[in-house]
Amino acid sequence: MEWRCRQQTYQMEQDEEVNSETQSFSFERAEKAVSLPTASVVKFFVTSAARSYLLPWVVQKERSSTGTGFVIPGKLLLTNAHTVDNAMVVEVKKQDGPRKYRAEVVCIGHDVDLALVTVQDERFWQEPTPLRPVTWGPGDTFAELYSEVRAVGFPTGGSTICATKGVVSRVDAHVYVHPRVKGVSAGTKNSSGSLPVIQIDAAINPGNSGGPAFDARNCVVGVASSTMSRAQNVGYIIPTKVALLFLGEYTATGAWRGISETGLRSNSLESDAMRAYLKMGDRTGVRIRSVAPLGAAAGRVFAGDILLEVDGHIVSNESTVSLQLSEHKVDLHFEVVVTQKPKGEPTTLKLLRNSEEVEIVVEFTPIPPLAARFDRYDSAPRYLVLGGLVFSVMTVPLFHEYCETKKEDRRILLPNTVYLAAVDEWKEDYEQEVVVLLRTLKHTVNLGYDCHEVRDLRRFNGQPVSNLAKLAESATAVLCGPDKTPTVEFLRFGFQDDPEDFDSVVLQAAGLQQADAEICRNHRIAKPTEIGLL
Repeated sequence: MEWRCRQQTYQMEQDEEVNSETQSFSFERAEKAVSLPTASVVKFFVTSAARSYLLPWVVQKERSSTGTGFVIPGKLLLTNAHTVDNAMVVEVKKQDGPRKYRAEVVCIGHDVDLALVTVQDERFWQEPTPLRPVTWGPGDTFAELYSEVRAVGFPTGGSTICATKGVVSRVDAHVYVHPRVKGVSAGTKNSSGSLPVIQIDAAINPGNSGGPAFDARNCVVGVASSTMSRAQNVGYIIPTKVALLFLGEYTATGAWRGISETGLRSNSLESDAMRAYLKMGDRTGVRIRSVAPLGAAAGRVFAGDILLEVDGHIVSNESTVSLQLSEHKVDLHFEVVVTQKPKGEPTTLKLLRNSEEVEIVVEFTPIPPLAARFDRYDSAPRYLVLGGLVFSVMTVPLFHEYCETKKEDRRILLPNTVYLAAVDEWKEDYEQEVVVLLRTLKHTVNLGYDCHEVRDLRRFNGQPVSNLAKLAESATAVLCGPDKTPTVEFLRFGFQDDPEDFDSVVLQAAGLQQADAEICRNHRIAKPTEIGLL
């Protein structure tokens, strides 16, 4: 598998000449354009600043961006997660209003690329005329192939609202662009799974993100999300079904915990010889190779089982199931049956185990990943300074920032082996983390150690390291004894690439706390430890 360290963009660069079929409605179409509920669509102005994971005591520079959102019931605005990601200040403006209103993000779901925003100022909702929520399309199905769709928003290149027209080109499933851009790799055990997505040929340009896509009856059938770089008129919208799943959970619980995950990794069974060896006969399916220990299927589905059906949908040898649209069928990955369900809704699995068919019912839920995926959602820049050694946790945001940093500015090397140890392994218990030596801040107490490479910490003073908080607790215990003096002479650190019982970094305990205080002053670090979760 190729691990690429490059930025994936949400949207392709604007063409110098906009295709005449996908630009704003012409005069001949003015009558239809007027009928669109454009008054329910608002423009977002966002000032954001990401936190650094390579220097976890630093906040990166601010940037400004715009996006689109629309009014839904409950005095809420729906937009994309990537529109308000890392937001410091959010403002919204109505298309016919002269002023901006301060807004607040109340819920964000990075895996579904959706966010909910509210405005406290009542004038926004009532003046000069009350804002009306949009009308949703059917929530139990997807927009029909080749049906008309109109994307409404505020793309760059102008200040007024814009509508583009096209058709539904494809219904597909994959990990959404936003989590992939944030560093989540499809196919790893860190991925939460594929979700249904609708491809349209109406133009979606920068600034359109978060806007509604209306059908011919002016019902919302999706939320504009992304487009394919270097492709013409290939845009993606998040289906109404996924948006209503997100909204339903927020309405019921006040939060979003993530999509339900199968926790199953499988191998296709396209080989005739393998199917004959497994005594499958005429049946089709996939062979389970791994089950998440913290997943709902743990202890009920086992490696070696053959998955034959999911909720009555026959699983092909290529891992797909056939789902019925209004008049068409599409083949999507079997996990889509689960990921688009509300949490706790039962799923029936038919398995072939030891040549016998077995049927079980599982209530799937989100599974905590070993490597936290999203900053401010399940991850935060955390660190512990010990003798100038900076320890942190291997997370997706850390790896993503490393990939986005120019090679000449990195100052450290992050091996793929360390990254894969976090993203391609299941979490065994809820407290487990991959603790890493991130970098070294030079001082006389650590001279002789050239720690320019991120390393996976496995042992501290001979004891296993399970998470950063436990490491901080153990270090405090040995450095601050009953009389405030160290209880040991040395601090010993063993890493994943060290032989067993071999500690490649050793520091003297005496004077170490004073040295860390000097290091923090020199580097303008507020305190030597920050291990709070969020």
